[in-house]
Amino acid sequence: STDLVAGVLAGAVEAALVVTPMETIKTRLVDSNAGLVRGVADILATDGLPGLYRGLSATVAKSASNQALRFLVYGEYKRRVSAAGAPLSAAQALGGGMLAGWLGAVGNTPVDMIKTRMQGLAAARYSSTLHCLLTVVREEGLLALYKGLTMRCARVVPGQGIIFCTYEVVSVRLRERLEA
Repeated sequence: STDLVAGVLAGAVEAALVVTPMETIKTRLVDSNAGLVRGVADILATDGLPGLYRGLSATVAKSASNQALRFLVYGEYKRRVSAAGAPLSAAQALGGGMLAGWLGAVGNTPVDMIKTRMQGLAAARYSSTLHCLLTVVREEGLLALYKGLTMRCARVVPGQGIIFCTYEVVSVRLRERLEA
């Protein structure tokens, strides 16, 4: 599906250019209780510029799978709900975006949790993303992979509903104005 491929590529590019360094900084700052300037300076002094890209493969996997799930679910929802390709109503788009956000979070939380572990201050205890995954499951159990799911859904579900609703409404209005 083009939605799946587009989502994977969008997520991978997003992860490599923006998400990995920002998530590394955020995770390390929370773990160390340091301020932004001091925290970034500590990362650069300790690990150099590559330190900002700690957990890159896990972040690419997280972002690529996250966006792939969202675009795939929303695209399929839109095909099933839309009558003969007609635009979705705002309520339909909101519902589809929320569904995409929820399924994306459920499907992607284990990857996100591993990514967070790979970027934290204790990341050195893991030799790879796979080692991190196996260690978490062995030491904490399978359900540990879903830590944070409730709070993630509280943020992602309405957020994705708003994003896709806004996208659909604005797209329809722009098309109407351009065709007029």
